[in-house]
Amino acid sequence: MLQQLKALLFVLFQSPTFYACVISILYLLHRYIADGIRRCWDPRRTERPPCLAASSSSSTNPQEDIPRLDASSSSSTNPQEGTPLDASSPSSSNPQDNYEVFLSFRGETGKTFTSHLYNALDQKGIYTFLDVIRLERGEDISPGLDKAIEGSRCAVVVLSGNYASSRWCMDELVQILKCRKDSKIKQIVLPIFYHVNPDDILKDKGRIWEGFQSLKREFPNNEEKVKTWRDALIQLANISGHHVDNSTIEANFIEDFIKVVSSKLLDTALSNVSEEGLVGMESRLEKLKLCVSRSRSLFGDVRFIGICGLGGLGKTTLARVYLEYMSCQFQASSFLANVRETYEKKGDDGLVKLQKQLLTDVLKGEHTVNNVFDGKDKLRKRLRDKKILIVLDDVDQLKQLEGLAEKNIWFGDGSQIIVTTRDESLLPRMYGKKEYIIHKVDELEDSEALQLFSSKAFKSDCPPEDYRELSVKVIEYASGLPLALVVLGSFLREKTRDQWKSALDRLKKYPDKKIMKSLQISFDGLEETEKNIFLDIACFFNGYYIDYVMNIMDMCGFFPEIGIRSLVDKSLLHMDHDRNKLRIRMHDLLEETGKEIVREKSPKEPGRRSRIWLDDDFIHVLNKETGTEEVEAIVCHDMSYDEKFTWRGFSNMKKLRLLIISSEGIMCCPDDDYLPNELRFLKWEGFPLKSLPRSFQAHGLVELILTRSRVERLWDNPIMEPLYNLKSIELRHSSQIRKLENFSLFPNLEKLILYGCDGLEEIGPSISVLKRLTLLKLLWCSTLKSLPTSMGGLKSLKVLKLTSCSSLGDLPEGLVCSNKELDVTDTGLRDITPSVGDRKALKLQSHGWKNIWNTIVGNGLSSAGLSCLEKLNLRRCVLRDGAFPDDFRYLKSLGAELPDSLEWIDVEYCGELDTFLDPLSQCNLQCSTIYCEGCFKLVDKQGSQRTAMTSLGRYLQNPPKPSKRFDIVLPGNEIPSWFTHKVRGSSSTSLPLYPNWCTNKWMGFALSVCFTDTGELIYGRSWSWEIKINQEDWGFGHVHWPVKYVDGTNFNHGHIWLLYLPRDTYFRSEWHEKSGDIQFSFKPTHEFESLEFKQCGVRLVYDQDIEELSLTVKD
Repeated sequence: MLQQLKALLFVLFQSPTFYACVISILYLLHRYIADGIRRCWDPRRTERPPCLAASSSSSTNPQEDIPRLDASSSSSTNPQEGTPLDASSPSSSNPQDNYEVFLSFRGETGKTFTSHLYNALDQKGIYTFLDVIRLERGEDISPGLDKAIEGSRCAVVVLSGNYASSRWCMDELVQILKCRKDSKIKQIVLPIFYHVNPDDILKDKGRIWEGFQSLKREFPNNEEKVKTWRDALIQLANISGHHVDNSTIEANFIEDFIKVVSSKLLDTALSNVSEEGLVGMESRLEKLKLCVSRSRSLFGDVRFIGICGLGGLGKTTLARVYLEYMSCQFQASSFLANVRETYEKKGDDGLVKLQKQLLTDVLKGEHTVNNVFDGKDKLRKRLRDKKILIVLDDVDQLKQLEGLAEKNIWFGDGSQIIVTTRDESLLPRMYGKKEYIIHKVDELEDSEALQLFSSKAFKSDCPPEDYRELSVKVIEYASGLPLALVVLGSFLREKTRDQWKSALDRLKKYPDKKIMKSLQISFDGLEETEKNIFLDIACFFNGYYIDYVMNIMDMCGFFPEIGIRSLVDKSLLHMDHDRNKLRIRMHDLLEETGKEIVREKSPKEPGRRSRIWLDDDFIHVLNKETGTEEVEAIVCHDMSYDEKFTWRGFSNMKKLRLLIISSEGIMCCPDDDYLPNELRFLKWEGFPLKSLPRSFQAHGLVELILTRSRVERLWDNPIMEPLYNLKSIELRHSSQIRKLENFSLFPNLEKLILYGCDGLEEIGPSISVLKRLTLLKLLWCSTLKSLPTSMGGLKSLKVLKLTSCSSLGDLPEGLVCSNKELDVTDTGLRDITPSVGDRKALKLQSHGWKNIWNTIVGNGLSSAGLSCLEKLNLRRCVLRDGAFPDDFRYLKSLGAELPDSLEWIDVEYCGELDTFLDPLSQCNLQCSTIYCEGCFKLVDKQGSQRTAMTSLGRYLQNPPKPSKRFDIVLPGNEIPSWFTHKVRGSSSTSLPLYPNWCTNKWMGFALSVCFTDTGELIYGRSWSWEIKINQEDWGFGHVHWPVKYVDGTNFNHGHIWLLYLPRDTYFRSEWHEKSGDIQFSFKPTHEFESLEFKQCGVRLVYDQDIEELSLTVKD
């Protein structure tokens, strides 16, 4: 280009076309300057090395003159990829800043060994950074490489003889070793000692040491810098590396070394995936990568990749591993799980939810999507310039693809959209022939299948010799299907050889050997109640919270505690942790197996099946009156049916035990209302009748839930017999009901919940017959003015919640005398002090509390009859003007006036409180939960560490409930020194497990974290600890924040959470033999939360530590 410029200058004054020459000069000058800037300021230029460039020298594509930024961009036609990037710019999230491998080398190897190594990495599809300036010219100047180093998963250091003579190489090495130590980066470092001996570095001799001495002489006045370089060299020499010497055949070495790199990168990806089925994943991942890489030269820059095959083959796991492995090559990534399930349950609302998640994953922050069409428009406009990797998991309809990834123009060049599906025809029907590729997931190889099966059947990688032949027969039957191997392995575990032979003989009766039959064999081995639980979950409750499911199964008499445990043991169910709750999960193939078992009893007539879950089947059975005694359960959610149907269809369902209906459009024909009397659980959203049918004599009914119903009276039958088994009634948003009476019809009621019944004016005096009533919730019943005086006789009542009953005046005399919990937030109550009673929980958030306030600060709560109080909530007492007497906000001390029974106390926002659980005073309190968020004056006076450790010591010395954990949260900037394993500036730490750590003297774990919230206010948080033993889940899920909701108002200042987990609850017998270490990580609710971690720590607590704890407090 410079020669062209000179030529033009030479002819300038001789040419008659003067202006044309001027324009040409300006254009070439512009290109020259731009190219110079690119070369000077874009150190991440990775043009093909000479050995690769030779193969493309004949190309006529003018864009090939633009320097490429990565090894995998050779097919890109995006002109933006040639744009220079400043390393300090906000482009650190761009793919140019993230690589799988960073090559660090001296120019002397650039055109020989390093060039061949780069070529091999590129052909393997490993995304590699190469500094081409050094490669082409042998120069060592590499400014601004920090981002490229930090963004690489692995650093390969080619340590040649002259490496240490370059300040730039040494600076690179220092940065690489920093990333290796950084707990957030954990970079893999692989040294290649190229014709050098690492021992020479440690012994200050040899060629590489001579090179370092020459570099040292260049910096006589910078000893600190030289020392940093020397330390880095020594560190590298102590890392186990790979050697190249005169006897090495470099081609063979590179081939073997690439396998090492691939294995290391795969290990990193697999470490982020905790699902079953990882056996054989390396070979599966290689096949998928090869399939995708081949498509680059055939198709455009945006590729739709279908991962297809039977359910249970591991499609989801493969897609997740691929995302973990390849995400560094993209600006952002997103994994949208369970697309089919989300759409089936919520329809278009489900698609909107997934669209929001995709926008959040890629762009961060919250995004408003009004409907599916609005979401499609936002995806198209906001993602079209982003190179992203998306997984759409379990797609089964075109509409799902249309809503989430309809066209390739929605995404930036180089994007990949992975679709896992059982329907191979989806992608051909959705996209053009050259826009998609299909990758079929293969069954496991026999050796891999045997390994997976053995892990379930024998808890080892291979079977015992006497079971080997039988195991091979099982492998042949399962045909490499991972799910079948897992289920059959669990089924045959601990069975005798004769039982194995019997099971295999039974398998021979199924000639097609399909997966459904394989799974049904496990079903055949269940007890009768376990079969019922399995079928109910398969047809109705897959993905539901376990407490909800167990409650229903218990009402049906299925003994769920032991039954669900048995199904989990046999790999027919598993549990997912969702915040602080557990969800029941069943693999989709197992779900289909259960439904097929039900369907095959009557393929054509649903009225002869045991369970009905499809809306059309339900309407058919009712209107055609084809129901029979075979029908046991009906669960139909979100029905869209606005016509009348006959309820006579229920009349023949003599064994219907479970009925759950959700539809506000269903109407019944006049005079034919009927419900089966055998019902045990009835939940109907949008119940259309003014009362339950007169003929409904459900003597077995245990729970009744009516939501948004038209009920005016529950029963309108004067001769109805009592329902002695009815334990719970819940009416939600049933605004037509004015009076609740006739409680003698259900004398054994234990729970009564009226939520949002804003028309309710009166509760009948017959409520006094409910001698077993333990819970009464009257929430948002705004027109209820009084409670009957007879309620004072409800001696079993433990929980009374009257939240937002704004018209309620006074409580009946003696009503709350035995309550454990009382919540009268936002009521019109004037005073409850005369009936305070022996309550165990008190929530003070209401008007007119002068008397109770005087009790707290006067004679103490015990003197007011609260000697059994277990829970006291004083939260937000300073935030609501008029909610308390004026002097309440100046609450300054709590301690002696609190009863010894107190287990849980929340004094959040009590900003004037400066004395509470005083370490220097005698106190018998042994609270298990103490929440002091924002109590800054308290820690100023008492000290955060001393208060926390004193409270822990009091609890450990004589815990009222040894199985209960201990929590305290309070302001502070440093965790107590008592913790043995502490880490600064991190939210994670680990604890080594030494031999015999789990003795009888071991009591439990103590954890602590100190952090500050530096971001914006986010409501609804629920922070938690994630705990693993040797990188495996410890079996008890996340340990969540001690209060349900956190608004974060005070966390812009440092706070400490100290936690103790007792052995009585958190222990597994196999830990006696465990070695290695335990990993503890404090997790925010949202990835985008800005938490600054000051310190975290952990300690194993033994009997003898209690005395040391007391000494620590005194010091």
